[in-house]
Amino acid sequence: MPQGSVLGPLLFLIYIDDIQYCLCDTSLHLFADDTNLFVSGKAVNETVVKANACIEALQLWFLANRLSLNLVKTSYSVFGDHNVSDDFELKIGDTVLKRVTSNKYLGIIIDDKLTWKEHIDYVYNNIVKFVGIFYRIKHNYLVKR
Repeated sequence: MPQGSVLGPLLFLIYIDDIQYCLCDTSLHLFADDTNLFVSGKAVNETVVKANACIEALQLWFLANRLSLNLVKTSYSVFGDHNVSDDFELKIGDTVLKRVTSNKYLGIIIDDKLTWKEHIDYVYNNIVKFVGIFYRIKHNYLVKR
């Protein structure tokens, strides 16, 4: 199926439909070609072990289905206890995943402290940009009427 075809997205979704069955006791969210894994636990060590096991199961699923993860775009965030040290790592094969303090999820920037500051700044900057554009073209609109 050529990329950009009308049926491409539908066939891709059908192709990856069973990815949810390779994991248990975790939350896997799919949107288009983005895959987000949410792992929770009461203790950091328990959560890290669980996350690495889930990542390994996903990697096996990707290999079995002849798909690959973009390791440059793959990262993780830790929500909750912010005294968590950096002495643990999540890995895909031999690649250590990058820990980030914020990430864009379905158009919303979520930071690890859940302050929403980065998202508010992002929305504010976009609004300011468009207000400036509207202010500059307002004069043209009023003159032409």
